[in-house]
Amino acid sequence: MSNILDRIIFSQDGVYFLIDYEKDDPKEDIFYIIDKYNIEDINLLDIDRSIINRKKYIFLTKDKAVLDRNEKMDIIISEDNIKADVIFYPPKDKGKLLTKMEIINKINDINIKFGLDLSFIDEFLQDRDYSKTYTLARGVYPEEGQNGFLEYAIDIEEKKPKPKILEDGSIDYKTLNLFENVRKGTILAIKIDAISGKDGKDIYGNTIYAKQPLEAPDLPMGKNTEISEDGKRLISSINGCVFYRNKLIDVLPVLEIKSDVDNSIGNIDFLGSVIVRGNVLNGFTINATGNVDIYGWVEGATIIAEGDVFIKKGIQGAGKASIVSSGNVTLNFVENATITAEKNINASSIMHGNIYCNGDLTILGKRGIIVGGKTIVGGDLFARDIGSSMSNNTEITVGINHKVLSKYEELVRTVETMTEKYNLLQKIVDKLSKIDINNLSKEKRILLEKSIKEKLELKKKIFKCKSDIQKLVPLFTSNKASLKVSHKLYGGTKIVINNAIVFIKEDIERCILKNIDGKIKIFK
Repeated sequence: MSNILDRIIFSQDGVYFLIDYEKDDPKEDIFYIIDKYNIEDINLLDIDRSIINRKKYIFLTKDKAVLDRNEKMDIIISEDNIKADVIFYPPKDKGKLLTKMEIINKINDINIKFGLDLSFIDEFLQDRDYSKTYTLARGVYPEEGQNGFLEYAIDIEEKKPKPKILEDGSIDYKTLNLFENVRKGTILAIKIDAISGKDGKDIYGNTIYAKQPLEAPDLPMGKNTEISEDGKRLISSINGCVFYRNKLIDVLPVLEIKSDVDNSIGNIDFLGSVIVRGNVLNGFTINATGNVDIYGWVEGATIIAEGDVFIKKGIQGAGKASIVSSGNVTLNFVENATITAEKNINASSIMHGNIYCNGDLTILGKRGIIVGGKTIVGGDLFARDIGSSMSNNTEITVGINHKVLSKYEELVRTVETMTEKYNLLQKIVDKLSKIDINNLSKEKRILLEKSIKEKLELKKKIFKCKSDIQKLVPLFTSNKASLKVSHKLYGGTKIVINNAIVFIKEDIERCILKNIDGKIKIFK
């Protein structure tokens, strides 16, 4: 039903009140009006009888002035005491309007101490807008702080195979990015400190305390990591592979693969050493800044190591395998593979391989044989057998650094190519020079001038290349290397020692070959 005060009815003989029989206690509203306006001459028995008889109206008083409704203001305070609003109600009949001082006195009665704003009073007195809610006071809510936390500079989620998308849009299914490399000094995690909140205040001046934020967890310091001097950063103390386990970050210098390197592992690019307990299958690559140890065999794969390479079972390369080591290479057998080592190579046999070794090459074991392919050794070569009665394509070079030899051969080819072009230009110049220049067409004059210019430039380049070749020549004899065969050196084998070449025509047993004064001598 409508507002209680709206149910007051003024008539000629007095004031009546509309009873609300929907309420559990209809007398409740009646007694509210009696108390509010201090009506003294009402008969309580009349009230009971009226309700029992279900009368619509009950007579309150003859004095209408008693119930004249003055302008009223209510102050509404929020449950959390953070805000106070004012609502005004209009007068009825002969009710009085509130004065500014009366409004102020009512406000003073509730003792607001913070956030009080009385500017609304003049606004109300000017407009007397009873539909508007005016803000009397507003406190300040506390500002929540920020919990401390760890910010990870590495991916701590469990790695899942994620093939690499190439620039052309194709997908490399062998590059799965399962391992994350870090270098010494790399920041792994940063500790972000908690930020304190700011306390608030309610309209009574009471402090509303901000919730204290949680401090950041400790940095997850694991193996081969260290904490910066300011205690805020976790840093890798070595090059290696980063692992997040048991809520700690470890950086390991050795990556151990307990299975084959296949489609489940993908290519490996690692700042450290790699151990593979299984095999390395066709088409996969291992690139390591340390050593690479493989306890199975290697198919047509690529192994690149800044350290040593060890392959327990050997290589079945099918012409695709490539081993590159800045250190030593030790393995069982080699079949159809290319091996490049800055230091020594030790194997039990080499079949149709291309071997580039700047140290010593030692072929031991039951077979101990080198057959087929090209072998270039910077130091000494020792083998049980070299060549084969079934093959005449074995080439052995000792005492020469393969990089020097490769550069030498490249320069020789360049000189040959440029010399051919130089001779062709010389013919053009000779032919056109025999003709009176006044009789040459414009095109032939241009051709003559261009040919002379190119010929001069080529001559300079040829001279430079020949000079570079001459600088390399002494390096061919700088290492007095030897070739030793403990069983048989087969006929048909080509042998180069330093700057001398010999083709072995017949089989030779138990021999040593050396370069003596520019000629290869065979000692038995």
